[in-house]
This record gives sequence, C-alpha cells and structure tokens, in this order.
Amino acid sequence: MTLDGEDPINGASVALSEPAPDEAVAEGDAEVAKRDLWRRILAVVVVLVAALAVVVLWARPAHEPKAPAPQVQASSSLNGTDLAFLQLMISLDNSALPLFELLKDDTALAPVVGPAGPGHRDELVVLRKALTDGGGVENPAEHAGHDLPGMVLEDDLANVRNAPADKRLAAAVAVLRDHLTGTTRIATSEGTAGADPATKAAAARILDAHNKLLAALPAV
Repeated sequence: MTLDGEDPINGASVALSEPAPDEAVAEGDAEVAKRDLWRRILAVVVVLVAALAVVVLWARPAHEPKAPAPQVQASSSLNGTDLAFLQLMISLDNSALPLFELLKDDTALAPVVGPAGPGHRDELVVLRKALTDGGGVENPAEHAGHDLPGMVLEDDLANVRNAPADKRLAAAVAVLRDHLTGTTRIATSEGTAGADPATKAAAARILDAHNKLLAALPAV
C-alpha cells in the first residue's frame, strides 16, 4: 500500500510505503512465538534448578562427614614404667599360684610356700587396685605364657611334678628362686623409675616380702 505525501524539503510528493496487513500479522506471530519459546526455556531452567537444589539438599547429609563425638580422655597417674610393672607383676604373681598349690604339702618348703600363697593373692588385690585407680586396664593376655624372668610356665610345673623324689626339692627350689628373683628385679626398677605413689608403695612391699622368701629358700 502506498501513501502520497509531500516532501517537506523539496515540496515534492513522496510515496510512503506501509507493510501489508499479511506481513504485519506474520511479524507479530513470529514475535509472539519467540516470546513463548523464551518463556518455555526459562520455565525449563527454573525446573532444572529447583530439581538440582532438591537433589543437593537430599544428598548433603550422606556426603557431609558427621561431627566427631567428643573424646573423653581418661586421666591417668601412671607413667610407662608404672603400667609395665603393674601388668607384668600381675602376670608373674598369677603364674606362681599353681606352683604354690603344687608344693603346699612339701614340709621342706613350708617356710616359703606357706606365706607365699596368701601373700601373692594379697599382692594381686593391691596391684589391680593401683592399676584401676591409676586409669589403667588389666590385660591378662599381654604376658601370659611368655618366657620372661620370674614367669612360672607350664613346663616349669611339669618339671617339678615329674621330677624323681630325690630331685623334686631341687627342681622346686630352682623354679621358686627364678620367680622370686624376677619379681624383685622389676620391683626394684619400679622403685627407681616409677611415678605413681600407690604403685611405688606396692613395689616396695613386694620387694621386701619376696626378698624374705628368697632368704627362706632351703639350700639344695
């Protein structure tokens, strides 16, 4: 469609062109379609972002490490020497109880075995209390059955049990001496390097009692 107009500069008539109605409608439809397309794209983006947020929030507890539980530190008055002495001494005293039971009727060893059995049992009570009070935990398997100085093993018991009558006393004295020598040595070490007063006091009593037992052993 053409409109005639006048050129304001030259005064000549000018033909003004106007888009045809069909062209205008087509352009309008294209603009509407373009806006609809962007709306759809925006809607899809919003849905994807929302879905991603849900997934992240749902998965977060599974992937984030839990805060560590507060650790309760057990207080202990025992140093390394105290702990080693108590654990080993408990094992040594325990290992000797079957020997005292085996020799309880031997009159030649009565001055030793008589006080040694009850004495070792009393020592175990004191040693275990010192270990518990100091924050330690008894571990019976730590030294059980180990061939350590002062440890009475099943082989030692068998040697005494199976010894000929004329050699039984000597076999028993040898095992008793080894046991008491081992216990007095570690009690001496505790007195020198230990820190816990109760443990050092227990070691001092054991040292005194076991030295007396050593002195009471018959000469063979």
